[in-house]
Amino acid sequence: NTCRSAMAEAIFRDIADLKKFEVSSAGLSTFTGDTANEMAQIVCDRHGIDLTRHRTTGLGDATVNEMDLVLTAEEHHREKIKILYPGVRVYTIKQYAGGSDDWDIADPINKGFETYEKCFFELKEALEKVYAKIISEEIGGLEEI
Repeated sequence: NTCRSAMAEAIFRDIADLKKFEVSSAGLSTFTGDTANEMAQIVCDRHGIDLTRHRTTGLGDATVNEMDLVLTAEEHHREKIKILYPGVRVYTIKQYAGGSDDWDIADPINKGFETYEKCFFELKEALEKVYAKIISEEIGGLEEI
């Protein structure tokens, strides 16, 4: 919850009308209270998005069963959520966004600035589609994991 999900939460907050949505992120294997990855902060800052206030949250701290929609960065995360929380509406970000056969967004951790930048734009493009789809479906909220 220090990299992709932190960036995804921040990007979606930048895109969405937050009067209509509650947005948060959590990780399957993270410690609660850590800051976002430094490179993720730098890339987001470069695009006018502040990630310095982000604090990690473990999935156990989130109320998954109360979420309208859960989005994951990778398909194997989606499968874990489906097992842990049967009945929860869960997709990968790119799966829900549509138009892609590859549903995973690669983890940029420790791979250099260009990889983080690529991840940022991949998330932004997919999340803009997610937002448009949610608005058209009039879902009451969104949670990203």
